[in-house]
Amino acid sequence: MRKIINFILIFICINSNAQEFVKDTTKYERYKFETGILIPLGNLQSKIDVSQQYGFWYRTRIEHNDLLDLGFNIVVPTIKNSFVYRGKDSVFNVKPKGISVMVAFRMNKLYGFTIFQKSATIEWSSTFGASFFSFEDKENPENDSGYYTDENGNLTYRIDTNTKALSCLYAAQGVSLTSSRIGVQVTYNFTPYNWFSKRIDGDFGKSSLSLQFSYKL
Repeated sequence: MRKIINFILIFICINSNAQEFVKDTTKYERYKFETGILIPLGNLQSKIDVSQQYGFWYRTRIEHNDLLDLGFNIVVPTIKNSFVYRGKDSVFNVKPKGISVMVAFRMNKLYGFTIFQKSATIEWSSTFGASFFSFEDKENPENDSGYYTDENGNLTYRIDTNTKALSCLYAAQGVSLTSSRIGVQVTYNFTPYNWFSKRIDGDFGKSSLSLQFSYKL
């Protein structure tokens, strides 16, 4: 987790420095909304089924045909089967729960062309970031939500979601076709959770495909 946090901080610093030297005055769509499905591949198919996926990205131009996106994807997993999670003292069969999140930056190379007298754009995208896969917390199953008095004597409300999360670095490659701000895209996602946790099996699953529609604003 510490590596992921350091990575995000380094990226923010790099992005801030880049914007100091490159003043972007070009008019274009700054925001990109995405909606579609995530299709698990390989061993990941035994944990979740085809699931809903939503994305939001803020865009800034680096060069004439290069854009940098900063944003996230949210996956609402369709539960299929449980998987083994090794706690401190016991082994549990747990299922996905809640939502899973991918926070990342994305480099886009744009190729413009005209089809049927309409302008269109193909974007080749390379994504890198952090991914979080949430699941049942059977190691601490009690629901501790409620009001508590903190060390200063103040009454506070604490929410216990009864979930844990696997985390890992995340990479993806994708291609999209856009015309009149509306697009369709396909992305291959690589999320090697077992590389970053010894509490799950080595064949947990690493791959998925995203099929999405997008709208630029």
